[in-house]
Amino acid sequence: MRAILKPRNLWKRYFGTPDRRRKAWHRHLEALAGDHKLHVYKSHIAWMLPGAFQAATDRWGVTPGIPIDRCFTLFSAAETLRHEGIKGDSIECGVRYGRGSHFILSGFAEPSRPHHLVDSFAGLSTPQPVDQVRQTGLANDWRAGDLAVTRAEVEHLLAGFGNCVYHPGWIPDSLAELTDTRFALAHIDVDLYEPTLASFRFLYDRMTPGGMMICDDYGLVSCPGARRAIDDFFADKPEKPLFLPTGQSLVIKFGASA
Repeated sequence: MRAILKPRNLWKRYFGTPDRRRKAWHRHLEALAGDHKLHVYKSHIAWMLPGAFQAATDRWGVTPGIPIDRCFTLFSAAETLRHEGIKGDSIECGVRYGRGSHFILSGFAEPSRPHHLVDSFAGLSTPQPVDQVRQTGLANDWRAGDLAVTRAEVEHLLAGFGNCVYHPGWIPDSLAELTDTRFALAHIDVDLYEPTLASFRFLYDRMTPGGMMICDDYGLVSCPGARRAIDDFFADKPEKPLFLPTGQSLVIKFGASA
């Protein structure tokens, strides 16, 4: 049967209608991925089809950043918080090119809601032993200064949004001017133990009840320090992080904020 299907699939990939080409390519790539124990999202998942999220994806263009499924998590979280009427600003700790911020801003679609971007704009701080991968066959080689992107580059990429507020500097010092701010959505993507822990320590009591804290690095084997920081922080908290299949973690704030 596969011998019969392969020529048919090849024909559809190049000469079918747009919808048939898309499905044929998906079937072909899914088979290839399966041979290597990799995963390809199903072609009929709604967020992959034309709509508000795909429009935001098109607006962003080809500049790199976090993977598209993690972008959808941020977009959907912002959209949900807007629909639920959860008050508070949004914040991203660890900005790089600003791709995560782009999808947060697109999901909220509220020019009056401030969005804070916190970054050294000089790359990573110095990694600690807890940040080194110890699993056999896996490794990272984080160094101070990795992943650096200038503030000017980020401002250019997010120029379409007028509600961006920049806070350059190292965490936690760069958060000090936000002491009296309350947040509906926080995205933490700083890769390492110390800045991840410092971010959650600062943000936790400033989250609006029902607000969401998303960490990009929780399930990444290259970022063991980030997961350790979150597990350490929430060990004595009523909330527990939900580990998402994207590798992110999600925490929804309970109760009344301080």
